[in-house]
Amino acid sequence: MKVWIIEDEIKLAQVLSMQLKRLRPDIDIIGFSSNIDDSIAAVRKHQNLDIIFADIKIDDGMSFSVFDNVETPAMVVFTTAYDEYALKAFEYNCADYLLKPIVPEELERALIKCESRQERIHPSLLKALANELVHGEVKYRKRLMLSNMGNETLICPVQNLVYVFTEQGYTRAYLDDGSFAAIDMPLKDLMDGLDPAQFFRSNRQTILNIEFVKKITSGPRRNFTVSLRSPFEKVSFIMTPERTKILRSLLDI
Repeated sequence: MKVWIIEDEIKLAQVLSMQLKRLRPDIDIIGFSSNIDDSIAAVRKHQNLDIIFADIKIDDGMSFSVFDNVETPAMVVFTTAYDEYALKAFEYNCADYLLKPIVPEELERALIKCESRQERIHPSLLKALANELVHGEVKYRKRLMLSNMGNETLICPVQNLVYVFTEQGYTRAYLDDGSFAAIDMPLKDLMDGLDPAQFFRSNRQTILNIEFVKKITSGPRRNFTVSLRSPFEKVSFIMTPERTKILRSLLDI
């Protein structure tokens, strides 16, 4: 995701940037601005932004005026030390409203909301539709290159893929025969090449083949647990209500 930060205190902007990088290592912080004019120019220039984090009160006024003067397709997350601007913020169709000091849990919640909005029309689906219009057909990955423990290169048909999981910088593909192998590809790049009607990014660590979803059950804190079919019947993943809603729509339930 491409992000711009509007913040008049450089230290706070740097702290927010570091927090974002910890939560989403692949996030792209395009830049910072600290006043209204520079922010208008930046938003107008960068029309490919995904999220704008905007402090409400900055040195020369209110950041609301930025969005009064320039249109942007980006989602806006307002940040402030004051809670009296919440209703005003939501007049601007903001994705979330964070009170300072921003804690990681609240920032994670805001990112999940933005990702949920972004993926209601999945980027890979848009690419596929564009390709279909131009070429008359949709093309997705049919095979993946994997590496097993013996450093052999395996060619795996994508229909054999049950789920992909990333942890501590390592990504593993789990297959329908119960085996697993390493895959040298960021989840975003992998998801872009998979059929979004069959594969679903359930959270920032996991891609699921929805054909292997066995059940969805309610969990703590309004979250849900997704359990898989054999041979991974003991495997389950926690998903937010927003992500669960999207998965249910893919499963037609």
